[in-house]
Parts: sequence; C-alpha cells; structure tokens
Amino acid sequence: MAEHADREVDIGVEGMTCASCSARVERALQSVPGVASASVNLGTERASVQYDSTKTDPRTLADAISRRGYAPVMSGTALAIEGMTCASCVRRVEKALLAQPGVVDASVNLATGRADVHYFPAATDPATLAAAVAAAGYGASPAAEDGEEGGKVRKQRALAALRRDVLLAAGLALPVLLLSMGGAFFPAFQAALTAVAPVPSFWQWVQAVLSTTVLLGPGRRFFRPGLAAYRHLSPDMNSLVATGTGAAWLYSLLVLVLPGMFPVAARQVYFDSAAVVIAAVLLGKYLEELARGRASSAIRKLAGLQAREAHVLRDGQEKTLPVEQLVRGDLVVVRPGERLPVDGVVREGSSHVDASMVTGEPLPAARRTGDSVIGGTVNLEGRLVVEATSVGRDTMLAHIIQIVERAQTGKLPIQGLADRVIRVFTPAVLAIALLSFGIWMVLGPAPAVTRALLSAVAVLVVACPCAMGLATPAAILVGTGRAAELGVLFRRGEALETLASADTVLLDKTGTVTLGRPVLAACLGEDRETLLRLAASVESASEHPLAHAVLEEARRRNITLLPAGNPAAVPGQGIQARIEGRQVLVGSARFLEQEGISAAAWAGTAGEMEAAGSTAVFVAADRILLGLLAIADPLRPEAPAMVQRLQALGFHVALVTGDNSRAAGAVAGRLGIREVHAGILPQGKADVVQQLQGQGRRVVFVGDGINDAPALALADVGIALASGTDIAMEAGEVTLARTGVGGVVTAITAARRTMAVIRGNLFWAFFYNILLIPVAAGVAIPVGIQLSPMLAGLAMGMSSVFVLTNSLRLRRLPAWEAGKAGAEEAASGASGENPGLVA
Repeated sequence: MAEHADREVDIGVEGMTCASCSARVERALQSVPGVASASVNLGTERASVQYDSTKTDPRTLADAISRRGYAPVMSGTALAIEGMTCASCVRRVEKALLAQPGVVDASVNLATGRADVHYFPAATDPATLAAAVAAAGYGASPAAEDGEEGGKVRKQRALAALRRDVLLAAGLALPVLLLSMGGAFFPAFQAALTAVAPVPSFWQWVQAVLSTTVLLGPGRRFFRPGLAAYRHLSPDMNSLVATGTGAAWLYSLLVLVLPGMFPVAARQVYFDSAAVVIAAVLLGKYLEELARGRASSAIRKLAGLQAREAHVLRDGQEKTLPVEQLVRGDLVVVRPGERLPVDGVVREGSSHVDASMVTGEPLPAARRTGDSVIGGTVNLEGRLVVEATSVGRDTMLAHIIQIVERAQTGKLPIQGLADRVIRVFTPAVLAIALLSFGIWMVLGPAPAVTRALLSAVAVLVVACPCAMGLATPAAILVGTGRAAELGVLFRRGEALETLASADTVLLDKTGTVTLGRPVLAACLGEDRETLLRLAASVESASEHPLAHAVLEEARRRNITLLPAGNPAAVPGQGIQARIEGRQVLVGSARFLEQEGISAAAWAGTAGEMEAAGSTAVFVAADRILLGLLAIADPLRPEAPAMVQRLQALGFHVALVTGDNSRAAGAVAGRLGIREVHAGILPQGKADVVQQLQGQGRRVVFVGDGINDAPALALADVGIALASGTDIAMEAGEVTLARTGVGGVVTAITAARRTMAVIRGNLFWAFFYNILLIPVAAGVAIPVGIQLSPMLAGLAMGMSSVFVLTNSLRLRRLPAWEAGKAGAEEAASGASGENPGLVA
C-alpha cells in the first residue's frame, strides 16, 4: 500500500561518487516509514523526498542518510524574535518553524528572544523562516544580520516604546479609576461630579472614551497577537488579557449604549477593570523587560570587547576600515590603548597586552615579534603591527560569544514538566473562567453578573504562563552568562543540569592537574653551577622535553653554555658529548652503567626523587659521577586546594594517567586523592569512565589533550581546558577559558546554583498559579477574600518580575579561588622539591 504524502523536501547530500551511492541513499530514504517516494540525483547531489509528516520528519530523513555513510547538507541560523510574551508564544513560534519544509529542529528561547534553527538549505532559507514566524504573528529577522549594535538599538527602541505605552495607559487609567471608585471613598467628590455632569451618564461616557483609548492604543500589544493566537487555535497570555479586558469593556459599553438589555440592578460599568488591568499588566511587562536586559548583560559585555574599526596597511598606506571588511593576512596597526580587532601574530613592535577580560590573566603579558595575540585584548603601550590569522566570526572572542549564545538557547530536561503544563494551561484557564462565570451567574447574589464578570476577568488576567515559561531560560541566561564572565563556557545548556547532579570527578594528570611541561626541580652535586653548565651544554644538542627543562633553568640563571662536540644520543636512555676535552654523559642510571660508570652513590636519592614523581637524570664527566638532576612536571598551584574543595562538595575524586603507578601515586598523594588509575592508554581512559558509570556514578571528566577526547566525549560531562587541544575542547561540553583548573569548582558551583534557582522559579510559578487562580475564581469569597481584576493584573506582572529577579541573583556568583593557605601548600609541594636540594 502506497504511503500518503503531505510534505515534500529537497535535501543536499555530500559524499556520493557514483550511481551506486545515489541508489544506496535512495534505498535508505525509501526504507523510512512514512516516505512515499524518494529520488536522488547524483549530478545535483540532491534528494527529493515526499513523506507523511505524521509518520516521519526531516531529522529522521537526515539520520537515515547519515547511517549509510553520507552527509546530509544542513545549515543553521539564528532569528531575533519580537513580540513573544509567554511560553505559549514560544511553542507557537517553534510550531511555525517546524512546519516549514526542511526544518530539522528549532529551539526558541523566551528570555533571549532568539530562535536557533537547523534546516536543509536546499529546501528553505532564513528569509522564508522569518516569514513563517511573521505569519504566526511575531516579528523576526536573521540575528546574524541584526548585528550587536543593531540589536542593541532595536531593544532600546522597543523598551522606549513600551515605556511610552505604560505612561499613556497609566495616565488614562488613573482618571477612569478616580471616576469609578473615587465617590466610594469621598462622597463630596461624587457629589461634585454629579453636579457638573450635563447628563446622568456623562462621566460613564468619559470612562468609556478613556478606556477605549487605552485598549486601542497601548492595549494593541495584547489584542493583536491575542486574536492571532485564537485564529491559530493556540491561545496564549495575550489572549487571556485581551479576553478578560475585552469582556469587561464590551459589557460596559453595551450597558451604556443599550441599557434596556439589562436589569436595572445589572447596569454597572467596569471600564476601570479594562483600563487599569491593561496599565498594570504593561507595567509588569516593562519591569520584566528591564530585568531581562540585566539578565543578558554577559553577552553584551563580551560583545563590547570587540573592536568596531581597524587600521589596516594596504598598498603601502594605512586605512581605517570596519572590522567586517578585514580578511586573513591583513596587516593591522594597533596603537597604544586600542583593542586588537583580530586574532593574529605580531609582525612588528613590542608591547604589553591586557588580556584579563578574555583570558582572565591578571597581569599584562609581554608581546613581541612572532607572538600570538587575541582579538578583544588591549594594547597598553607600544605600537604593534599584527598579521590577521582569524577575523570576524572566526576569532576566539566570537567563538566564545557563539558558545554562550548556544548554551543560553538550549532547553534543560527539567523544563519538560513546565512545557507539558503550558500546552494545556491557557485552554484550562479559559475553561475555569467560563466555569466561574457560569457558577456565579447561578449562585451569586443579585446582580449576579457583577460577581460573575469580575471573577471571570480576574481568572483570565491573573493566570501567568509567562512565569512558567521564563523559569528555566531566565536562569540559564544569567547562569551561563555569569559563568562565561568567570571563564567557564558551557557549550550546551543541558550540561548545567547534568553537571549539577554529578557525583564523581575523574582528573587527567599531565597538563590538567600538572602544568604539562617539565621543569628542573632539583640539582645535587658538589659544584652545582658546573654540573648544570655541563648538563645544559650537552642537552643543547637534544630535542627531548627533559632537555628543554635543563636548558630553561640554565637560561633563567644566566649560565653561559659551552660548545658541545660529537653529540651522540641513545633514545630513551641519554646523551653524551665532548665539552672542553671532557666526555660528559647525561641520562639514566642504566645509560651510565652501560658506559662503565657506577650510579650506586646516588641511587637512594634517585629513588626518593622518583617516588615523589620526579625523573632522576645522572650527570658524569670522564667516567666520574658528578651529581644528579631531578626533573618534574609540577602541580598547578591551585590543584590541591581544588581537589580538597571538590571533596568538600561531596565529590568522589579520582586520578587517571598514562604514567606509571609510582609517579601517579606520588602526584595523587600530594593532591589528597586515594583512587588512582595509572598506566592507562587513551581508550583506557574512556573504559575507566564506563567502569565508574557502570557503578551508578555520574562522571565528570577533566582533561586537556587529544588522548583525553574519547573520555571527554563518553563522560556525563566533559570539562576541557582551553590551554589544551582543539580536539579536547570540541569533545568537552564545558570549556575552561582561563588558565588553571580552579574553573572546575566554578563550573560545578555555577551549575548547582543555577539548578537551585530554576527549581525555585518553577516552584514559584506553579505555586502562584495554583494559589491565585482559584482565589480569582472566587473560592475564597465565603471567607471574605475576593481578588479584583486590577490586583490580578498587577500580580500577573509581578510574578514574571519575581522569576527574573530571582534569576538575577546568579549575577553575584563568585569565581572560586584557592585560598592563600591552599596556594602556599600547593606551591611548596608542586615541584617535588626538597629543601636544601636546589642550588
């Protein structure tokens, strides 16, 4: 039986080289349930698929192509969305985007006003997607084209317009409130109004004009999208406000125009309910937008680091150009006090560069010819000429901004409950409002319509899906933004929830808890300066990492090296050369013993060094043992305090390394770690992660190298050091952009506090609605409590403000730093030095 097809999509396919490839892709697509037909054209590298949207979707089609070893061509875009006010709006925009042919997935964030969409470029494009959003009743524009400055101006204009509407609505609603209720509190005021009125209903008509102006002016913000939502059969918060205020206004107008339709006792007008509710809700929205602006300040701060213009050397002349016009290879002149507009390499000049806002380094770093520099950092004193290696969206700063934006747009599993409630929330509120109206019409005191109408309007106005919709994204927005300011980049928002619930931290050793570079830790011998000069002179002919440690120490002490003749290296053992007529050997005990030189005199000391995690290197000249060098990969100063803090937070901490058990045990001992996995190959690190996960543990892996990538990818959360390899950073879900591993504690603290705020927000959002909707419906009237529509409107606005304000507490999240005591303790044991051993 042929499948029914209601959708058709074109998909670009890469990797096809012959007719067999296209046939294989075609069979893969035709095997997907719901596909009516699939035709693949090898020449255009495109597949045309007709399918039943109730049985399959573009994501499934893409996966079917990928499983056969080919690549479906997909693109991503970000849209700036205007006009969303609650979680129902988010759902409608997502639904409109997913309904477009070729859209694979769409994620809309209420807090940022942004939609991230992945799609088949052969089937649609950003302009079509923006048009689909516009057809659903919202404004949309490609965020990439919007630009930071354009987006800032747009938001400022929108906020100014909202402020004008608040002031206009309040200015018109206040007289309505005084005319309707002033007489109840001040009888003289009512008498004066009656005395000057030309006709009995004059002041009611004034209320009608003023409230109509409020509804048709500032109230358009609710009526236009609210009515559009009804047309799409998915009412939202705007629909509730429009229905409630519109009902109060229409009833009152009918009382004025056709009073004979109503009993005398029911001829009351409620223009105040309509006008004041609009003003109160608008005030809440204005305060909400102010809070949202503060919540998204992290992205603005990062974007503010980007230079707008650059001085470029072209054709021998210096030109000032917008940074958008720069290309790789351009020579950019950076004067003192200016921000670097690109990532690049210094070709001329020297200076100190302040990179604190990007890398967190507290002190300016010296930069000279050949050194790399990062865009967004500040040149302090000298003139630099920099060759651009990365420009625009390829710079490190741009990548950081993109990572933060993607994390802020993500949805956490905890949001699933709110999403499920929101799907039925607005229809349920409409039903409750109708039910309360009907019950009070039957049971209410005469005139029953008064209590019935006020209760129904109060229910419609007090219900707040906004608070539920903002509970998770607002906290993610502030939490990930603040984490980025502290040098912790969450690549996916979901990592927040996973990291907050983790219970085990698995630390790589080399380059993670250690500095990842060997240094000379000790120099033992009768004449230590001569010992170091001879050793460094011989090692100058070697490229071994341990040789670099000896040479670096000699340079630090300004020791002059001697010419080395006839150098000869034995891989894995040592090197020898002739220095001023003496045959000097530098290497292991075995190397010396093979040359007939006994190392027994220093064997005990060498054993102590190796037990402490250092490598012992012997030095001999003319068959006489001169002394011993200890070379170690020192611990990062903050590592011991970091481990201690993780353990205090309740984490089980383990060390994994490819080093031998003796060296690994020594490092673990100084860190205070009991569980050590030594001699582990790269794939073995991933096996250790699986082993711990098999014990029911939720594992965080922290690493920096290519060999850590499998474990980073397999762990529940992978944390990669930015000082490590690109492969490690791609595999990890969290990147520490600043030097050191103290960011591990900051990341975990940020995740736990963000999740605590999310849970608090969700509790408030549900508690608010569960409590106030019944009160608005009138269940508390028997005990003398009734919620007026005006107070209901104000409460609705304040509920969203509460969620945002609670989320803003995350802006005070501090960076974790090792205490002075911890740092000093770490420094004393970091290098494996023994007092009195170092020259």
